Amino acid sequence: MNEAFLHYLWQFQQFDKSNLQTISGEKISVLKTGILNTDAGPDFTNARLQINEIEWVGNVEIHIKSSDWQLHRHQNNEAYNNVILHVVWENDHAIARQDGSLIPTLELKSITDIQIIGKYQHLIDNQSIIPCKEQFSEVSDLSKFAILDKVLAKRLQQKAQIVEQLFEQNNGDWEETAYQLLARNFGFKLNSETFLRLAQNLPLKVLQKHRDNLIQIEAILFGQAGLIENVDEYSEKLSREYDFFSAKFSLRPTQLASHEWKFLRTRPANFPTVRIAQLAKLITQQQSFFSLFTQTNSIEDLRSTLKFEQSIYWQEHYNFGKVVSKKLVGLGKDSINNILINTVIPLLACYSEKIDNQEFMTRCVSFLEALPAEENHITEMWEGLGMKIKTAFDSQASIELYNNFCTQKRCLQCNVGIEILKK
Repeated sequence: MNEAFLHYLWQFQQFDKSNLQTISGEKISVLKTGILNTDAGPDFTNARLQINEIEWVGNVEIHIKSSDWQLHRHQNNEAYNNVILHVVWENDHAIARQDGSLIPTLELKSITDIQIIGKYQHLIDNQSIIPCKEQFSEVSDLSKFAILDKVLAKRLQQKAQIVEQLFEQNNGDWEETAYQLLARNFGFKLNSETFLRLAQNLPLKVLQKHRDNLIQIEAILFGQAGLIENVDEYSEKLSREYDFFSAKFSLRPTQLASHEWKFLRTRPANFPTVRIAQLAKLITQQQSFFSLFTQTNSIEDLRSTLKFEQSIYWQEHYNFGKVVSKKLVGLGKDSINNILINTVIPLLACYSEKIDNQEFMTRCVSFLEALPAEENHITEMWEGLGMKIKTAFDSQASIELYNNFCTQKRCLQCNVGIEILKK
């Protein structure tokens, strides 16, 4: 038995209410269960109850044993003086407020169907990666859609928080934040943090001074990345250019070394050298990344902007002096979609919250619904259970559901788990 299960029992009133009474025999009518409180303080706030002939408005506190009230030292906390009902699994001690008045107590142990306990225990104890795997096909589409909506909102909030951290580190500079976020995602998973460090160590305003000269942008980026190798005419030119601009702009000595960039187990098209060249080209084409990402209303227009080719050298080479057998084109369709999902969407979500404008959050959702679903082992698992994963909305939500609900067995906070327990 745990308090999370008791929260579920109270929130959804999953017990025999035909003759609901306190332990002292007072009749209880639940008019409003209250709002589940995930912060400090009583478990449910703003509940409305009728105890005997008196209607009460206040908070509900839940414990496994009533003596837990004292164990948690609620008797010393004024925040619990407005508790109008103490809901417990087992009553083992009379509990009073600070003024000495007894708190009405409801014991659930004797009025809860043992079958619902068994269903919950089965979900929590089974060894499946997805706890409801056996019953998932029996759950209504409504519950599945509801939980996807819920977890996607949570995922967008979490992504917005990551962007907000960058925003604060950049002293409220949206342009620098958009640039760093974009750079981070040009590294995709393998080199994302190294790309972020590169961008943080190389202000966008330095690069924008030379937007009209691609080779100078490449020199500064590759130089700060610690990747220039003097093996041919092109690389020697980059080295000379970097030496000049690093002195001109007093660039800090790079904190990156070539060994920090990951090349193994990846295709040449995904090498960090090629991605840096692509980022350089994009910088020459865009005056403002922030305006591009926040003021473009069409997902197709964004896609079109990201369809470009890097410089000729990096179409023919995957590293300095290393020639490719087949020409390297620009960002592929999947890479563009990845950047849209992991750069544009989080930036819009954060901006929406910062300026309190729901229009940008609505655009996040519409963009996700317009983008194809990602394909990975998590989406494959859900599709194997019959979940329809058609758009990025579906894949992002299913990833969040798996990572932060299924693996943590938070079935009681999931619409699917709740429906299973109610059956």
